[in-house]
Amino acid sequence: MVKTKKEVVILVLMIVLIIAVLGVSYAAFKFTGEGTKLNTITTGSITMSYEESSNTISLNGALPTTDETGKVRLNEGEYFDFTVSSAITGDVNINYEISAKEVGEGTIDGSNIKLYLTRLTEDGEEEIMTPRVYSEESTTNSYTGRPSGEMSLYTSSMSSSESNRYRLRMYVDEDYNPQGDGGGLTFSVQVNVYGKDGLSMEDRMMRVAGSGDFHSSEYKSKITSIVTKGDTVIPEGVIESWDISEKQNGSVIAYAEDDGTGSGTYKVTIGGEGNIIANYNMSSYFFNFTSLTSINLDYLDTRLVTNMSMMFLGSSKLTELDLSNFNTYNVTNMIMMFSMSYNSMNLTKIIFGEKFDTLNVTGMDSMFNSCRSLTELDLSSFDTSNVTSMSQMFQYCDNLTHLDLTSFNTSKVTSYRTMFNDMPNIIEILVTRDKWTIPNSAITNSGVTDFTYV
Repeated sequence: MVKTKKEVVILVLMIVLIIAVLGVSYAAFKFTGEGTKLNTITTGSITMSYEESSNTISLNGALPTTDETGKVRLNEGEYFDFTVSSAITGDVNINYEISAKEVGEGTIDGSNIKLYLTRLTEDGEEEIMTPRVYSEESTTNSYTGRPSGEMSLYTSSMSSSESNRYRLRMYVDEDYNPQGDGGGLTFSVQVNVYGKDGLSMEDRMMRVAGSGDFHSSEYKSKITSIVTKGDTVIPEGVIESWDISEKQNGSVIAYAEDDGTGSGTYKVTIGGEGNIIANYNMSSYFFNFTSLTSINLDYLDTRLVTNMSMMFLGSSKLTELDLSNFNTYNVTNMIMMFSMSYNSMNLTKIIFGEKFDTLNVTGMDSMFNSCRSLTELDLSSFDTSNVTSMSQMFQYCDNLTHLDLTSFNTSKVTSYRTMFNDMPNIIEILVTRDKWTIPNSAITNSGVTDFTYV
């Protein structure tokens, strides 16, 4: 079956799972798959295949079971392995969703059924997830093509020649009481896989800073570390999780865990499939995380960002910021980007990479204001030829002794008030004569009174 490239790729009726309750004093269930086959649907140059495992899987005479038991069953007939794979030509991703749809009549109510899907690593280990009660979605997912009226089990994406293995278990909830059900009831689901080619970067973008997720007052002041990762798997046992994608399509997630210190504080993980597409507006995104001591942004893709103002403002317990992977070509606003609180004595190092490009930046006011513990700052990659404002840019950088600003072109700067105010330990500010237009009046209450020209 061939469709045009942008149409929905739908792979249906791959597995039938049946739970049957027999008798009135115990629950038993059957778990069956319909043989071995390869289902393939192609759209243009995109091919997705869903490969079933073989054999009938069955359990008999089993009582309603706890999550602890249901999640680890590995005897024959107690789990079902299958594979979702792709064969894609070109630089295209497939966004796919595994879902379950109740079929048949005269069934047990879905609220008594648990589905447990895990993803298998190359070593056959299971990535821990959370068992979920059967519940159908009331809305469609336009990014994968899943219709309403089905239970979403997992959403992800894959590129060319990729293959992902999954394991599915289904069992009767431990709270189900089979007494008086009359016997002979069943519960059946049809497991489907839906897919579309390539979410755009905008469709995979994280939303701006806001309330209702880890930015809320309940978490913000108690988060000690933030890490990023290249998938959207939410492990079992998290305190809370959120869909933080702009389009609310599950492409960017975050979750909070206890940080293990015994202090009632948290570790937050942010994940996106492959990477995390930062919003155009990242202003204040990590603003005033007053307990944050470490942050790893290795998976944050900043290519589309235009505003980084106040991005780390007030996160005064950070000791190091590694931004070596940041691409800032489109950024125009870096006002107060690294500004710390007046009493901050923690941030000692900022690492800029080769793609930290400031060519299009116009505002750098207070960019490093109150970074009191910085002892060195490598700004050799900075191109400031379009910057118009640098007021208080290095104010209260108490422990800087040397500043090499020879890369700076300040020909368009019109605002530079107290740019170097209160820098008692500064010994030298090195600038290039032909590119430097800021007068000595920008230096006040500092260890030097004029610039060193080269």
